[in-house]
Amino acid sequence: MRFSVVLLVALAAVASSSSQSKPQTLPKQRLTRFIEAINSHQLSNVEAFVKTDFNPLAFKGRTVSQQAARLFTLADLGPPFSIGKTVQESANSIVVEIRSSRGENWEMKMTLSPSKAHKVDSIRMGGPGSQTASPPKNYTGWKSLKELLTSIKSDTGVPALGIAYSAGPATHVEVVGVREIHKTDPVQPTDRWLIGSITKSMTATMIARLVDKGVLRWDTHLRDAFPKMPMRKEYESVTLLQLLQHRAGVQQDKYVDPAFLDQASGNATGLVAVRDHYTQFTLEREPVGKPGKDMAYSNAGYTIAAHIAEVKAGKPYERLMKELVFEPLGMKTAKMGVPGTPGNPGGMGQLNGHLMGAKGLTPHVINEPKLNAIQEPAGAGVSMSLEDLLKFARYHLAGLKGKAALMSQKNFNILHDPADHREGAYKYACGWVVDTTTTKTSLHGHNGSDGTFWAEMAIWPDKNLAAVAISNAANQKTPSPPMQAILAVYYRGN
Repeated sequence: MRFSVVLLVALAAVASSSSQSKPQTLPKQRLTRFIEAINSHQLSNVEAFVKTDFNPLAFKGRTVSQQAARLFTLADLGPPFSIGKTVQESANSIVVEIRSSRGENWEMKMTLSPSKAHKVDSIRMGGPGSQTASPPKNYTGWKSLKELLTSIKSDTGVPALGIAYSAGPATHVEVVGVREIHKTDPVQPTDRWLIGSITKSMTATMIARLVDKGVLRWDTHLRDAFPKMPMRKEYESVTLLQLLQHRAGVQQDKYVDPAFLDQASGNATGLVAVRDHYTQFTLEREPVGKPGKDMAYSNAGYTIAAHIAEVKAGKPYERLMKELVFEPLGMKTAKMGVPGTPGNPGGMGQLNGHLMGAKGLTPHVINEPKLNAIQEPAGAGVSMSLEDLLKFARYHLAGLKGKAALMSQKNFNILHDPADHREGAYKYACGWVVDTTTTKTSLHGHNGSDGTFWAEMAIWPDKNLAAVAISNAANQKTPSPPMQAILAVYYRGN
């Protein structure tokens, strides 16, 4: 189970054609050298790889150091990586399965130039199936949202797909498909969708409001937040802000393991007590990278940040979210609950998520109480309607245009200020990725998934555009089906 940003490293590819002059083993040799360089955790080794193995024309306009820095962002995904089976291979390209030290599965594609030297033109990495799926169609000629969603749904096979967007005062919402595959119950515009890691941006917004009220400080150290809690010395000086920027060095956990969940939650009862136990459990484990400096995407960091908030404010995380985010923004359908679960706040009569298996998509509801208690702040079990998710996106669109509400502009701006501004760096802020490569203009966004839903949120301040889209099946393409819908809306207006 994973709630994380899917990072796609897409480097400017040079046009290529087929070639029979080199053996098919050469792509594997170059890819292995690249993985070894990344696994070393040394930028100098990645620079050496760029010098010896990369086609200079592939990064024209950037220095070797800048190109190496772009590639080195893959180190955020949990090396050492192990190379699995080869999915596809030719003289000019190779696709292999990659597994991170955190147990996450990826797919990496390396393309070589057809020239005699056969240097590397591009390296791409995404979720399983992302590098082997057929490229998405061009949907920019859509006449209506229903037509757009119906086409993407048909091409990608998701049971249901929905989108909501605004490029001005009016909002547009459309859904197509069925709540559960092989059944006829149609999805409704008011249905709740699981939003996964998009919850991180909401948790960070709640914390920013508490900072604005003087309840919290961005520079609060973990030792000051939990003066009596046992923790490794490396974590003591980590700040609240660094937790939200994935700079705390805390591990990314394997939440699918029932034994791990028992260990992580202990004998604690009650949501706050479970999170307190989990916080100590996490802070007594060896850090990943250098706390306070290196980026390591971690759901646990958001649980710890939320626990700081509930301890200092004297209210559970769930109540803080309701009072400081959901209610002020009019997000009436926002629930701490998985759609389709009997007795759960998400409720029956809602969408079912779907897992992709050997026999295709099958209905599946992930509703593990211990997991939800631990990981609600990072994205476990939070659901809402598309329209309410768009309300949240529009709130941030206004703030990005200098019209912050509910808090000072200064504190709002911190939410969208990446920790690393270097050329080629993965620009992660507080629950927001600042993406300068997907489109010509900068977008602020995040995605989320529990393996059964896939959600996307994107904001283009210069276009006054905010958009959200979700499918009730996990991503098997890059861009994801929801992102394909959002990009079709973006490009139609440009």
